[in-house]
Amino acid sequence: MSKCGQCRQFTRTADNQKDLCGAWEQPTLATRTACDFFAAKKASRSATSFNPERDD
Repeated sequence: MSKCGQCRQFTRTADNQKDLCGAWEQPTLATRTACDFFAAKKASRSATSFNPERDD
């Protein structure tokens, strides 16, 4: 299950108890379950190694 802290739209804010979600401009926590706007910070290892045009 993805969490807010794993999302590209998640932003740490200094001196605040909660961080910010850029997708809906509201406070959130890194441990909160991600919403429908979740965008992974980086592609998984298996996704980056997949190349349909490669002829092995």
